[in-house]
Amino acid sequence: MEKMPISCACLHDLCLMKVPLFASLDRDSLLSITTQMRHKSYAKGETIIREGDHPLGFTVIQQGSAKAYRITADGREQILYIFPTHDYFGARFLFTEEAVPYSVEALEETHVCILSKPRLMELLASHPQVSLELIEAMANRMRRLELIVQSMGGRNAELRIASMLLEFVDTFGTAGKEGYRVTLPLSREGLANYLGIARETLSRKLTQLEEDQVIRFLDSRTMVVPDREALSRLSVLSSDQL
Repeated sequence: MEKMPISCACLHDLCLMKVPLFASLDRDSLLSITTQMRHKSYAKGETIIREGDHPLGFTVIQQGSAKAYRITADGREQILYIFPTHDYFGARFLFTEEAVPYSVEALEETHVCILSKPRLMELLASHPQVSLELIEAMANRMRRLELIVQSMGGRNAELRIASMLLEFVDTFGTAGKEGYRVTLPLSREGLANYLGIARETLSRKLTQLEEDQVIRFLDSRTMVVPDREALSRLSVLSSDQL
């Protein structure tokens, strides 16, 4: 977890340039913020922050991906959120002194850029539009988590799996001639933990989706979705709700 220098990648991407939250900032402002951020790298499986720790700051996934999770009372891993490249975490702790209620682990080699709480507060004070974007983004995340909690009790496994795959298509998918090619961010066990269902149930439902030609696996972690709308029709949630 060595501190990274301000690399060419960081300066080229400006860490924040592709984060929608900061779309209203000009390049000079982005450059100024980037040079004030700490830059760290993590190997696959390395903990970025541990449950109970104090927040690192506003953390942007400059490259790679990570998962937020908790360990339940019976020792199971409960995955709460997947952070892809250009996503971020830590915004909620700007307004509270509470410890982080989850752990974040790198799913692959991951580079992050961290902006301290005082610096981000200065940014929000000087750029009201960013403040509004942050409020909207936090509200959308809360809405998404509420929908997930509701779905855990009421929606059947097929619909929950379809919603998850649709989310991954929109987050990790690349459009091509055959449809959307998606590299899943988690193993089958991780996907089952993310949904809160048995691994055997997940495997059986994925096999059924493949037999129905809704998805096609190239290997254990790579799938093709020929028709996104066919997958969307299986999900209670539309892409606008995810």
